[in-house]
Amino acid sequence: MAYKLILVGVGHVFRLEDKIREIIEEEKPNAIALELDEERAMALEKRKGFAKGNFVYSLLSKVQQIVASKYGVVAGNEMLSALKIAKENNIPILYIDMNAYFVVQELWRKISIRRKLSIFISAILTMFMSKERIEKEVKKFEEEPEKFEERMRKIFPEFVEILIDKRNKYMVNNLLSYLPIYKKILAIVGEGHIKGMEKLLEDEDIELKIIHLSQLIE
Repeated sequence: MAYKLILVGVGHVFRLEDKIREIIEEEKPNAIALELDEERAMALEKRKGFAKGNFVYSLLSKVQQIVASKYGVVAGNEMLSALKIAKENNIPILYIDMNAYFVVQELWRKISIRRKLSIFISAILTMFMSKERIEKEVKKFEEEPEKFEERMRKIFPEFVEILIDKRNKYMVNNLLSYLPIYKKILAIVGEGHIKGMEKLLEDEDIELKIIHLSQLIE
């Protein structure tokens, strides 16, 4: 039996529960993989943050919460929806991401004070970005992902390497290890990970289907 992997690109600030439910009902996966680690999933379900203190993690979480509020949702709603749907249908849940706290901690250790200041300023500006501007940026990313990635690698190379590239490899390795067990997996990850994960999977002997964020919010 051929292995099938469905990668669904999501945005952590959009209302996507109905779309995710439709996809799960249509694809009928044997397991649902999420861009979460177990600790983050537990915190998300309980609506609590980490007990460990980390300024940048708290800042990025706050940005997501504020942006999500512009859409009338709670940040991480799409992951909570997937968890809920999986439990309703007794579908195994796979947590495939690296520990979020340690990832951000590693990033904070490796970047310069200047980079830290740039991240702080960018985060503050994002908080005040209008809903229309956010949708415009998402559309721009969808239309020219290569240019967006190239720009990010120039401006925040450590950011892309640690938060995107390293996690892409980790999640792909986890998915490949689970596929022989479950045969058909639906993986829900941030749209920013889709292109890199797709590239890492291109030589694998599996059936790969991609559903982009733009298809979910159009």
